[in-house]
Amino acid sequence: MSIVKAAPLLLASLVFFSCASAPPPPPPQKSAAVEKAETQNRAKDLITGESSAGKTAAPASPAAPAASADPAVSAAPASEAAAVPAAELSPKEKAFLDSYLKRLKYMMVMKEGTVLDKAQIAGVLTKGNEYLLRQGFDVVHYEQLLKNMEDQRTAYEAEAGESMSLVQYVAQKLGADVYVELDGTPRSWSEGNKHFGEANFTANMYDPSTAELLGSVTFKTDRSLDSSPETALMNALVAGTAQFMPRIVRDSTNVLRNRYSNGVRYQVVIQKAGDARAVSTFRRNLRSRVREISMGPSAADLATMDVYLFGSLSDLEDACYAAFEKTPGMESAYQVYSRGKILTFNTGA
Repeated sequence: MSIVKAAPLLLASLVFFSCASAPPPPPPQKSAAVEKAETQNRAKDLITGESSAGKTAAPASPAAPAASADPAVSAAPASEAAAVPAAELSPKEKAFLDSYLKRLKYMMVMKEGTVLDKAQIAGVLTKGNEYLLRQGFDVVHYEQLLKNMEDQRTAYEAEAGESMSLVQYVAQKLGADVYVELDGTPRSWSEGNKHFGEANFTANMYDPSTAELLGSVTFKTDRSLDSSPETALMNALVAGTAQFMPRIVRDSTNVLRNRYSNGVRYQVVIQKAGDARAVSTFRRNLRSRVREISMGPSAADLATMDVYLFGSLSDLEDACYAAFEKTPGMESAYQVYSRGKILTFNTGA
């Protein structure tokens, strides 16, 4: 039988079996031209045994819409990444810092050239120290201050010279954490038998290690009334000191809490330090025992570094000796002297 004569029989069989089976879900609506072409292709497939699938190009699907360029959901550039927060203090470090700030040592001094007389200076400084002692702080007493200012003058000229003031030198020598320089401008007057006094105060707080200004307080006292101008003025000065001392403590404590957030700042000085390689080795050996180290100004045979740790000066001394023992050429280092928060060693080389 020829292929042409067999075609009607095959088409009839196809129609018969299609009717006998369950009707499939209705296909998507197509145009008449497309349906006619597909019918002819199926008939041809049955006759020739070839598949015409894929020969008719499917209509192109609509292009996907472009991704939204909404800036609210766009990724932030790498340069705008959030900064890494500073390392938090451990419970032990926080306890040390809290305790340290509660027992700061203050040295109260009157500015050189003040117009206050000796009795007024003594009254102001004594009152300031009384307040500090009641709050649990340590102080340099007025009599101790006067004695050290006189006794340390020769040593000051030999050691420091013009590199720092005598007040800063004494504050370091006595281990003060803050020295407060006061100045007052008193005023007294009389109205008949009534005598009045008042004063304007300025208090500058300094770090003895660097002489850096920690803060400044200005204060005007209340007007005082007494039986004589001298007494009225003294009362105003002393009462005014008691009034502004809380501000001095508050401001200095807040500043130091921020400054010491990475440890109390000490300075290590090494005499006969040798070459830079030995100093670098010592610094690496000490680094694991403290919070942070930064190199300070150094000379040919002298090295200085700022060391931060949550510990006392004796803790730093122990850490330095442990680091010296592991540093070739510095095993025999010894302490020359300490002044305030400064430790000076000699390698003995």
